Amino acid sequence: MPAPLPVLVVTMGVSGCGKSTLAAGLATRFGLRLLDADDFHPPANVVRMAGGEPLSDAMREPWIDALCAALRLYRQRGESCVLAFSGLRRAHRQRLRELDYPTLFLHLVGDQRVIRARLQARTGHFATAALLDSQLATLERPIDEADVAPIDVTSGCDPMHPQAIAAVQAFIAGAASARAANGSTGPA
Repeated sequence: MPAPLPVLVVTMGVSGCGKSTLAAGLATRFGLRLLDADDFHPPANVVRMAGGEPLSDAMREPWIDALCAALRLYRQRGESCVLAFSGLRRAHRQRLRELDYPTLFLHLVGDQRVIRARLQARTGHFATAALLDSQLATLERPIDEADVAPIDVTSGCDPMHPQAIAAVQAFIAGAASARAANGSTGPA
């Protein structure tokens, strides 16, 4: 079932929780443009994280700016997207909400030991297990954010995670109903 245009689905969580894997599966399943926030980091951020050093909020700003600029462009084109994005700070999630997309965040959560083991087994990525503790400390949990659905990935993050598929299907149906109720069938 392709998404009615345009919507934004964000897979969020700490490094190693399966954001990119799930986002790729959802992109295929729902016909969404796939974006990985890791691709938008300035080179200095990548070098810092590869060295096991966490980013400061000031270092994250150019990254968030670049993400928002890309998403604005896709929104103007009327394209639906799925974004793999840590979303650790509430303010960063809010910036995505302000892009005029109906937005659903899928917060991938799981046992810290399981996620650490995944990070330790992962090769070829700049975000290593050394960053996990700082990311967990930075994470502002989306406790009272109505557009966030928790997805338990302790037992694995299958690209076709049934809980995520159900959440996205319900979100797309709700977005289509809201659009129809407002008398709009396409992008604004």
